[in-house]
This record gives sequence, structure tokens and C-alpha cells, in this order.
Amino acid sequence: MSNFEPTRYGLSSSFRLSSYGKLKRSGCKVPESVVSQLFDSTARSGRAALVAANTGRQQETHLEELLRRLYINTRPPAAGVHHHLSIECRYPIIDDPYAMGMIICAEAVGDFYAMGITECEDMMLLICLPTRMTASEINVVVPLMEKGFNECFHGMTGPAMNWSRYTYSNWFMAGGLASAYWSKRHQLERGNAVDGDVLVLTKPLGTQVVIDAFGCIGQPERWGRYKQLVSENDVRAAYQQAVKSMCHPNRRASRLMHLHQAHGAIAVSGKGLLAHAKALALVQKQPVSFVIHTLPVFDKSAAICGRNSRLRRGLSAETSGGLLICMPRVEAVFFCKFLVAEDGHPAWIIGTVQSGNREATINKNVEIIEVPDIP
Repeated sequence: MSNFEPTRYGLSSSFRLSSYGKLKRSGCKVPESVVSQLFDSTARSGRAALVAANTGRQQETHLEELLRRLYINTRPPAAGVHHHLSIECRYPIIDDPYAMGMIICAEAVGDFYAMGITECEDMMLLICLPTRMTASEINVVVPLMEKGFNECFHGMTGPAMNWSRYTYSNWFMAGGLASAYWSKRHQLERGNAVDGDVLVLTKPLGTQVVIDAFGCIGQPERWGRYKQLVSENDVRAAYQQAVKSMCHPNRRASRLMHLHQAHGAIAVSGKGLLAHAKALALVQKQPVSFVIHTLPVFDKSAAICGRNSRLRRGLSAETSGGLLICMPRVEAVFFCKFLVAEDGHPAWIIGTVQSGNREATINKNVEIIEVPDIP
């Protein structure tokens, strides 16, 4: 899935896209304060200032300017239809620009899919280029990232509109802006879980664990912590599995939620499984709690992280993770069966919904399932 070789594109063999990012151990999610600064600040273009001066209106923000240039009207076109906007920004988690573009696209629509919104009208790839990045590096990275983003987007939605926009920053950041109009009647509520439901997860866990281990290959002082636990070949295989998973959107899972009585869902991302499970539990209408008894993880990732790890406690950061879904047990069995048949990707029943006080916990003796790669 990810076989980027910088020398094939005329770059130095030492080129690493991830070296232009930061906060790798937090899953590379750009802090909300940074995203807010990028989009909520006042646009400084001459046209924006001129329009504000001539009309007497407040000068538009960067986000408002983007939406205007994309011809995105945030006012619903009809009664009962809502406009939804999602922005997700990441520092580069891997060194392959093409795969990173796909990951950004899949991540940007994750919250839409958790709400049962399966169609997206417009998307934009947003790239912040560091000033220390050379022109030759930019000329390789940007087209490859655009290609990955576009192919992922068109694979999800067909011939809809997508755009790219660039600016400069101290760090390399890439994000996806997604816009959709969706009928309130067809939007899935998040808070309808009931006692007796089960929890379903649509992707394995462990992206950050695997990527951290992969980044230590070839560095003896860092690889030492892993060499007694797992081989380099095992880590390379787990890395390819993780990249493939991150590039894969949850669209079919979202469609199937409509057919199998999903009572609520959330996209698992940078905060880790447990934090997202707690967030979903808090919005339930009924006094219920979530108990997680099983953790599906990438092949060999349990060995990579050892017994006392953040992954086993549901605390490890994820990027472009699966959907955590509440649904009746009988429907969950069919959901998992149909998802693997239609999508080629499995899902797992990982917990139960029980009467409680809107909390989420992971069993002390949680079962770890190492998921083999899909051919």
C-alpha cells in the first residue's frame, strides 16, 4: 500500500515527510487552537477587505472566504435539509504523500459517516507548507498528495467537486474540508442506545503503535526496545496493514448502519477508543454504560506494545479509525456479516451496553484479537 521511495522522484534518500510535522505521539492531530487560528482569523486578501469596506459588513474569516470561493452555501436548500461542515487537520503521520492524501480524505468524512451521512457534495484539500521545505520537495509532495486525496474522494462519492488550497506555516499540515447537505430525517441519532445493545468496531486498533515501531527500523538505539518482541518483517507487514486501513473510508459501514438499526455511532480518532466511547456514552438518552470486552488490533501490534500498554487500555491515539456503533445484538451479527461481504473489511462486536450512569470502561482482562492482513 505504501512504498514511497524518495529517490525515484529525485529527492534525497533521507527525505521524510513526517520530519516536517510534530506531535507524532498524539496521533498527529493538529490542535484545535491551531486550526481555529487558521480558519477563524480574518481573511487578509485585498478583495475581502474591499468587500467589507464597501458594504460596511464585518470582514470575513478565512473559512468564510473559502466557502465563498467554493460556492458553498451554508443555508439549507430546502426545509428539513441541514448543511454539515467538517474540517480535520493532521501533521504527516507517514512519509508517503500519496497515502497521506488518502488518509486525510478518509479522516475528513469520518464524522459524517458516524451520523449516517453517506454523500458529500464538496471537499477541499488544505495544505500548509513549511518555509524550510524546498521547491523540489514541494513539487513532488503536493501532486502526490492531491492524487491520493482525489482518488479516495472520487472512490467514495463519484464525480463531485473537490479543490486544493495552499498556505505557509512553520510545520507541514494537511487537512480536509468536507461539505454535505443531508435530510434531518435520514440522519442517525447518536443517543438512542438501550440496555442489551452491543458495541461494534469497524477497523482494528493500533495505528500509532505500529507507525512508531516502523519509524524505529534502521535506528539501532530506538529499535532495541522492539527487537526482542517482534521482527522487522513483522513490523513492516503491520505497517502496510495499518496504512491500508487508514486509507479506507467507512462509507459502506455508514450505509449499513441505516439498515441494521444503529442506535448511535462515533468515529474513533486521535483521542483513542476509550475517550471516544466515553464521549458517546455521555450523550445517551437512557441511563446506560458501555463495557468493552474485546480489542481487535493489527497483526503483531499486541506483541509490539507489550502487556502494559496504552493500546490495551484503549488510550492509544488512532488516525482514520473505525466507527464505534451501538446496535441490537442480532442486527450487529448481520451487520458484521454484510460488511465483510460488501466491503472486504471485517467488523467486530467488542462490548455491551448495560444499565449504568453513562460511562465507558474496558475490562481488566480484555481479550486481544490480532487481526491478520486482508490479501
